[in-house]
Amino acid sequence: MPKYRIGHTALTWDVFAHPENIADAVRDCAELGYAGTETGGRLYDWWLQERPGQLQKTLKEYDVKMACLFQFGTWTELGERESLVADGRRWADELVKIGGEVLMVVPGGKRAEPAYTPEEFQIMADTMNEVGRQALKVGLKCAMHPHWGTVAETREEIELLLSLLDPSIVGFAPDSGQIAKGGSDPVPMFEKYKDRIQHVHLKDLSPEWEEMKRAGVPLRSPEGYAEVGQGVVDFPAIFDIVKSIDFDGWLMAELDETKRTAHESAVLSREYLKRYVG
Repeated sequence: MPKYRIGHTALTWDVFAHPENIADAVRDCAELGYAGTETGGRLYDWWLQERPGQLQKTLKEYDVKMACLFQFGTWTELGERESLVADGRRWADELVKIGGEVLMVVPGGKRAEPAYTPEEFQIMADTMNEVGRQALKVGLKCAMHPHWGTVAETREEIELLLSLLDPSIVGFAPDSGQIAKGGSDPVPMFEKYKDRIQHVHLKDLSPEWEEMKRAGVPLRSPEGYAEVGQGVVDFPAIFDIVKSIDFDGWLMAELDETKRTAHESAVLSREYLKRYVG
């Protein structure tokens, strides 16, 4: 019997523009059989400030877990460390209150030039390690999540950051689609760092992505992704790796934006996942 649980992130419901849509994400996840969801720390703050207590009630009503909050920030700036650690500590405390499990740290937006220096990568890693310590203190996992448009976008950048992070403090939260869009095959990345995986995002890459790139669609955009099983990512190989490590965390289906409704996209991913992981 697998120990992992399957959820769908709330991002697909356009929550950055409309944080109130997190309630719709929770409702749809419950209807479709997803056990959990996740959102950003600042989006969670919106609910705390604008609708105190309501999100917790919604999660309880639909029996859906807020498994993870993610923290995005300018980790390469030493002057940002104090505020990043304070935010991480606060969101870790909030996650514990609602039964969450993972604080996910996401590298900040990537400047065009100059290239980031080894010293800047070290600052980022040191700050993430400190946030990870705050999460561990309250019994949570902490994991680094690579993403398009951030300092950890390409395989080389992801591997450099992982080499500087303390694996006993900050794990790996790979995203199949993000790694593929950054130009790398996600399967070898999952395999190489399988012992560090704490949290997983399942996102597909559109079979039209290469043509889209040639047409001028930039890498740093939410376009070019697809629902799980609708693109070119080798998910059976990824699932074999996840099973080989007896993974006991969350597999989170995700789509940065959808040309369908969020509900329709979540159905497509669900049907594929039912066939391959139950």
